[in-house]
Amino acid sequence: MAVRLAPARPGRALQPDATPAEPRHLRVVPPDYVSTQARRRRARRLVVLGGIGVASALFGVVAFHVVLTQSQLNLQHLRTQAETASVRQQQLRLQAAQLESPERVVHDAQRLGMVPPASVRYLSPSPAGTPAPAPRTTPTTAAPRTTAPARATSQPKTPATTTPAKTAAKPMTTTPAKPAPSPTTTAPARPTR
Repeated sequence: MAVRLAPARPGRALQPDATPAEPRHLRVVPPDYVSTQARRRRARRLVVLGGIGVASALFGVVAFHVVLTQSQLNLQHLRTQAETASVRQQQLRLQAAQLESPERVVHDAQRLGMVPPASVRYLSPSPAGTPAPAPRTTPTTAAPRTTAPARATSQPKTPATTTPAKTAAKPMTTTPAKPAPSPTTTAPARPTR
């Protein structure tokens, strides 16, 4: 069978299909491809973060400088106080040495009416460590002794007190002890510091 083409009609022309206004340029992109908008966003972030980093570094340097200056001022203040205290200590030592001087002590004693003794008598302990006998008195009547009762509490013990009665006792004469040889030094010993 034979196929015949239909005759073309006059006035009707074939029109092509509608074509897109701009052709698309499609291509295959690599896997590490970043678009220009993403690059711009990254650049902005990097600039902002860099600015924040630089500002914080400058702030840190200024804060460190302020702290260092304050520490220096405190150190200078403490040195001034130490020097003042050292001068005060030297003045007090000089004043203590002046107050301890024998000339001043003698002068103050004479001003208060004290006089040097006519003779000096030295006491020595009894031989062999036995206590020296106490001088005897003859009381005619003795007053009763009052003693504090012992308690089981934690209070400190008080010593017993005695009150002798006032009596007319005749004075007893005691034999004076033999004077010990005088020491070779005449000035009293000063304590060392």
